Amino acid sequence: MKLGVIGAGNIAGAIVNGVVHAGIIKPEDITVSDLYDRKLATLRELGVNTTTHNTEAAAAGEVVLLAIKPNVAEKVLAEIAPHIQGKLLVSVVAGFTREHIAGIVGESVRIVRTMPNVPALVGEAMTVLCRTDNVSDGDFDGVIKIFDAIGKTSVLDESLFDAATATNGSGPAYVFVMIEAMADAAVLQGIPRDIAYLLVEQTILGSAKLALSTMEHPGKLKDMVCSPGGTTIEAIYRLEEKGLRATMIDAVAACAKKSAELGRKNG
Repeated sequence: MKLGVIGAGNIAGAIVNGVVHAGIIKPEDITVSDLYDRKLATLRELGVNTTTHNTEAAAAGEVVLLAIKPNVAEKVLAEIAPHIQGKLLVSVVAGFTREHIAGIVGESVRIVRTMPNVPALVGEAMTVLCRTDNVSDGDFDGVIKIFDAIGKTSVLDESLFDAATATNGSGPAYVFVMIEAMADAAVLQGIPRDIAYLLVEQTILGSAKLALSTMEHPGKLKDMVCSPGGTTIEAIYRLEEKGLRATMIDAVAACAKKSAELGRKNG
């Protein structure tokens, strides 16, 4: 497989690193473009081809990965359209539906829409994917393999992509806020700042791993920590009293609504 990558930002860089180190695609079979050559320098160290011309990357790839900001996506799609006819286009552009992309590049282009998240930088992304009807099972499996190289994947109906944007897409920001708040609480109790962050970050990492490995309901895992009349249940009571669950549900709903609004604007 020859891969053309449009954009050399964090997610694109993580994907290229992932597929190279996993041995899925050889570095010499990857061409990455970006307007800013300084963004390409690190990727060149992997042995991939780089260019400042999007059309060159599009022409070089049998599969073309579009990893750019939504505000420039229409212009770039129109630019590369003549070079991707009949090819497989994998979009990482937030808010751009398959229908919208096809309206710009044409119906012969096979499209996979994806929504990864920033933990891709450490190989722990959560990516959701959907495809147009003209994408074969074999091609789709190949795209899934690419994103499996940077974390976990799940196939999702496109009608749920706004909800996914609000969950896995924006979710890391919610967790970072929680890390900061818990660390602040620890500092208030006298724990040094650097140790506070270590305690909180490892606790969240370990808790997530426990939930994933056991597949137990999170409520059951919570009950494992809460002794009758103990310290943890006192803390849980305070969280419930302040409406933590309702606030989180409201926040995710607001994020999904905003994603839908941006999608309509882009469409």
